[in-house]
Amino acid sequence: MKRGLVVLDEAEVPAGEWRERGDALRSRLVAEGVDVALVYGDVFASDDIAYLTNLCIYWNEGILAVPAGGEPVFLTKLSPRVHPWMRRVSTVERIESGRSFGALVTGLLDGMPHGTLGLVGAARWPAALVEEVAAALPGWRVTELPELVGERRAVVSGAELALLRQGGTVVGRAARDAAAAGLDARARTAVVERVVRGAGFLDVATRVAHAPDGVACVQVTGQYRTGWLHAARLADTDGPSWTGALREALDAALGAVGPGVTARHLTEAGGPALALLPAGSDAQVRWVNQADLATDGEYRHRAADEPMAEGSVVAVAVDVLFEAGGYAAVGETVLVTGDGAEVLTAASGEAVA
Repeated sequence: MKRGLVVLDEAEVPAGEWRERGDALRSRLVAEGVDVALVYGDVFASDDIAYLTNLCIYWNEGILAVPAGGEPVFLTKLSPRVHPWMRRVSTVERIESGRSFGALVTGLLDGMPHGTLGLVGAARWPAALVEEVAAALPGWRVTELPELVGERRAVVSGAELALLRQGGTVVGRAARDAAAAGLDARARTAVVERVVRGAGFLDVATRVAHAPDGVACVQVTGQYRTGWLHAARLADTDGPSWTGALREALDAALGAVGPGVTARHLTEAGGPALALLPAGSDAQVRWVNQADLATDGEYRHRAADEPMAEGSVVAVAVDVLFEAGGYAAVGETVLVTGDGAEVLTAASGEAVA
């Protein structure tokens, strides 16, 4: 359940940008011959809906219905008592609640000529829900659509980048402070919660792990407005030699970041340092677009040879499983520029390559 601050502020994201996002989707629907599109989201993965409307599905699930020639309607199982709040913090004016999405979609389309209904990002929809919607609309052609919203989210706007820069400093500070010496796992998590929640983050996930020799690592992934950031730090960088090798591998990978770069390029860059890790270690270098960080990239798997795009914000991480058991990771979130990587998660006063 999300339990952070939800903000709709034109000083952060102008009203015109919200309209442009909806217009871009409607243009794609016209090109695809789709009359109405449905965008699904639940508490684990609702960022496409948030990107289009700023709606927060803080628990349960919902569907955003977007007509090719009209305004969106939010369909949800949430109680009508939250409708006033959801209207205040989003760009959506019409919200419909009910016990089943089949009935909600049928009611929405009642009286409209039969046409084509598109399921955006259909591969991520629950199979039972796809069947329910299709069964409720016997006169309609139901078609599966690709990630029309996710594709657009892959490269951030100027307004999104400004917010990610603000949030990045917070996540970097939280990871640094939580990796201080002498803290147990509970105290490290408490530090992250205090720093990140105090800065108005909507969501945060903290993971504390340990290597076989007791070195702790802290991984912080947080949602600031509708964007995501990630940072990971080791608690004892002056300890075993492998800690320096892991950080060196990350620095090398960050130095290789740029438009057209793939995970393979990052792995090659970090390879010499990874070779210094303890024998039998299983290490990898990877990157995840910030648009996919809500699920750590699991819902939108990117091929190993997929290139980074200029203007995208990505989390670059190096993690290792040790032969004797245990785990460690280091990572940063960066802006991909024509000149390389701009690190967004460096805390104030912290030197990050």
